[in-house]
Amino acid sequence: MGQGKKPEGGEKKKLKGSAFQREFLVFLILFFIIWLLSYLLTRMRPGFVEWSQTLVAREVAFCLKNLGYKYAIKESTLTFYTAFGGWRFEIIPECTALYTSIIYFSIIGAYPARIGEKLIGVLVGIPAIHALNLARMLFVSILMYHRPRLFELFHGYLWQVGFVIFMLLIVIVWMWKVVKTGRPERNP
Repeated sequence: MGQGKKPEGGEKKKLKGSAFQREFLVFLILFFIIWLLSYLLTRMRPGFVEWSQTLVAREVAFCLKNLGYKYAIKESTLTFYTAFGGWRFEIIPECTALYTSIIYFSIIGAYPARIGEKLIGVLVGIPAIHALNLARMLFVSILMYHRPRLFELFHGYLWQVGFVIFMLLIVIVWMWKVVKTGRPERNP
């Protein structure tokens, strides 16, 4: 390497960096398009969102019944009668994991993978997100029953962060275990 010369391989490194930037930009654009279309579908079909709320409320009620808790249920609202008084627990759209699933679906859909790999990601990830959401809702229901003062801390903060981390871990595991990384590079 003489004075004024570029180091060897600098051109190749620059091309790889710009290719990554281009792929990342495509991923972001696709992610946003898939997310926006999915979200708009939920706005156009409010009956589906309401059905999701009722489904989650019934699943939580089923679990609570099997654990011996007393409650009343009407549509997507559970009412507990405890030593602390009556507590209403309403399952709102954000409690259904629908929007987290849309984000997950958008990540999987935008990621450069084969259709079969994406299908596996959706068929495993969405039910896993739903199952964790059910566990979350059951946990906060029981917490509301026994320790209502702790409800907001767990429901509004700790579980929210944990839920997002879980969703991202599912994405990472899918990338490592399902997506085939040995694709041949294109030669210019």
